[in-house]
Amino acid sequence: MDIFGKRFEDEYRSDDTQEINCIIETAQEVNGHTEYLLRLSRGYLKQHTWRVLRRYNDFADLQKHLSISGINLPLPGKKFFGNMRPDFIAERRRELQIYINTVLMNPILASSLPAKRFVDPDSYSQSFHDQAVQNALLCLRSEGLWSLGTTLGAIGWRLRKHYFKVTPKPPDSKSSSKALVKSGSQTHAHVKQSSVTGSGSNGSKSDHANDSSHTEATELVLEWLEYGPDKYIEDKELGGILKCLVNMQHPNIESPKYAAHNENGCLVIRKFHKHGSLKDILCMATPKNPFLSKYGNPKGRTALSMKQVAIYGKQILDVLIFLHSKGYPYGHLHSGNIVIVDDCVKLLDVENYILGVPSFYRPFFVQHGKIYKSEAIDVYCFGHILFEMSMGYPMQESVARQITDCPDVLKHLLESILSKEACKSGLPSLEQLSNHEFFKEYSASETCRKSSEDDIARSQFKLSINAKEAIKLAIQKTENRLREEQKSVKNQKRIVRVQELMSCEEEKRKSKHKAKQDHKQLKLKQQISLQNSNGKVALASVGHGGGSITESSDTTSRSLNRMNSIIGNNDSQDMLHDIKSPPLTPSAYQTCNESETRQQQKTSLMQASPVVSVDRQSSSPNIASDENESAEPERSALLESICKFNRGSLRKIRSND
Repeated sequence: MDIFGKRFEDEYRSDDTQEINCIIETAQEVNGHTEYLLRLSRGYLKQHTWRVLRRYNDFADLQKHLSISGINLPLPGKKFFGNMRPDFIAERRRELQIYINTVLMNPILASSLPAKRFVDPDSYSQSFHDQAVQNALLCLRSEGLWSLGTTLGAIGWRLRKHYFKVTPKPPDSKSSSKALVKSGSQTHAHVKQSSVTGSGSNGSKSDHANDSSHTEATELVLEWLEYGPDKYIEDKELGGILKCLVNMQHPNIESPKYAAHNENGCLVIRKFHKHGSLKDILCMATPKNPFLSKYGNPKGRTALSMKQVAIYGKQILDVLIFLHSKGYPYGHLHSGNIVIVDDCVKLLDVENYILGVPSFYRPFFVQHGKIYKSEAIDVYCFGHILFEMSMGYPMQESVARQITDCPDVLKHLLESILSKEACKSGLPSLEQLSNHEFFKEYSASETCRKSSEDDIARSQFKLSINAKEAIKLAIQKTENRLREEQKSVKNQKRIVRVQELMSCEEEKRKSKHKAKQDHKQLKLKQQISLQNSNGKVALASVGHGGGSITESSDTTSRSLNRMNSIIGNNDSQDMLHDIKSPPLTPSAYQTCNESETRQQQKTSLMQASPVVSVDRQSSSPNIASDENESAEPERSALLESICKFNRGSLRKIRSND
């Protein structure tokens, strides 16, 4: 079988945010158990297609791993007897299809490692944690300033991002004594070489020693992140940009304490906030819990006040405007990358854009062709943040169908970003959003506003000319790849729409043909029922007519018998010849004609329905006496005509037979 062909290899690195579709094609019996053939596809290209065989126990293992999310999933129960019957397998296949669709349609479950390994074992079978530990140790070995601690587990949504505890190493007495022997020039050269190797460390060992007391009191976290499919900056320029990010100063940006990189990914050390991110606050979750248990089905949710929404939203807009003014897009705005410290917003993961990793909301804005510029992406993500802060829960669709339970001014602001019309026509700029009436009405006082403006004025973020050019080129390539993917999504939607129309037309034709057949059958049934009813009416009329004819025939037979008895009593036959036959009276002539007409009707009815006539004749001897009395005039007329009959008046006729 050629169903397990070689997978299509993309020139880009894997994009974990791409949607995966699964269809259970068939079920087959293998060694006494049933295996289901799954056809899977990633994204909107037909080349990204592969097949996997799974048993029911594999589905049960997946359910066991996803149970910590607290989401109720429709996995069918296990059956021990009669599980090989064809009807049961067909029903079980439909139930498993519903189950896997439910998992893949949930963004939190679909992004988890157990779900990815279930549908794509070739791409996700390796141990990402072991690779992260090895790369982190290699990056830290060059400096020798940090000690790698234990892992924090899967506290984030990215599969290829890992979190570890980290502590600064205590100063070595031998190395410090040796450092005293070195001259000033040698020490300066050593410090310079150390900063270059670290690719963005804090500068010198003396700076690290000065900050040692502060870092020991503050809990730090080490983050290792692999490069994404949009990594277009060379390693040489990447090191310089990381160093600029470490030295960046802004009241609303949490700059990393240390940054280093190699050919596989980037390592960043930053402060760990014990209260967690904005998403932890909204979901009332503990920061160090696993991502599935925190956000899968949170036990409680809370929304922020309108004043808090306005203050935090205004600060986010200010920092985004600051970054774009320096030629550096953020591109990764979501509630998990925001922390609140003393009513002050701080953005995390500012280095994600140059590492080329996909955005959290990429599956949403990839569906809208107008949202591909870096500023438009930040505006769209800001709309999602604004919605989540004001409502207390995130949006599950790419557009807001209906916005309620908020002031009209906020509703107008959200509709200008998240409505279907806005996503089709174009989004407002960051400056336009910053000047919106909502922030003027609910934002802080003038004193707080002036203090924040003073802090922003003291902010600094310096990039070299080469770094700016490299970032600009990376932005263009990233937007081009997004545009190509949006075109693919649009074409796929068009194909799906055409298929739906074709299937709809086919269903219409089938329904029309079925209606015609039903109409024909109904018409045929009506005709048959009408014929049957007409036949019953005819039989009823024949029954009434047959009785009268039988009565007349019985009357005629009785009159003939009486004539024979009269003729037998005569002494000779000559008397009959001597009797002259008088002309028939009109009443007698009419009576004779009526008898002949009745006789013809009787003959025709007997030919048309012999069974009925026989039945009627069999019942004809039972005649009432009153009917005989009413037939006496007819009998006398017939007797008179017979008596006056003259046989001599007949003429011989020669026939040609």
